[in-house]
Amino acid sequence: ILDVSRCGPTSAALPAPDIEASEYRELESAFRQRGGLVESETLTELLRRRMDHPISRLSRWNVDRDVLSLKWSSRMMVPLFQFDRFSLLPHPAVGEVTRELAPVLGDWSLALWLVRPHALLGCLAPVVAFQHHAPAVVDAARAQRYLVCG
Repeated sequence: ILDVSRCGPTSAALPAPDIEASEYRELESAFRQRGGLVESETLTELLRRRMDHPISRLSRWNVDRDVLSLKWSSRMMVPLFQFDRFSLLPHPAVGEVTRELAPVLGDWSLALWLVRPHALLGCLAPVVAFQHHAPAVVDAARAQRYLVCG
């Protein structure tokens, strides 16, 4: 079993109504350092400048689990770290991680997995480790799936 306690404190216990808001702030803060979170409509407008049929493309990427998006306050939010900053195409390793973990974690839990320190990544958050160690993040996702599924 992975000892993630050595990576620092985990989320403090909060009353149930405050948990989701607290987790969203955690996600927003972590993703801000890697491009931020944007509404899907905003991303679609950015994509429109680079490719045809941006709504269809983003929908296909979501269905194929090439990218992660999550619902917050009736809006679909997309972390930008998943995309090449020039072409706006999804990074392949992100899709590998998303497809690996999607069967065992919901989108919200998967997003939290991405921003919290992980023992197999030297206590780096996967979103940070992607920049220079994408294969290690994929391996950590496989290990996580194995722990959950056996």
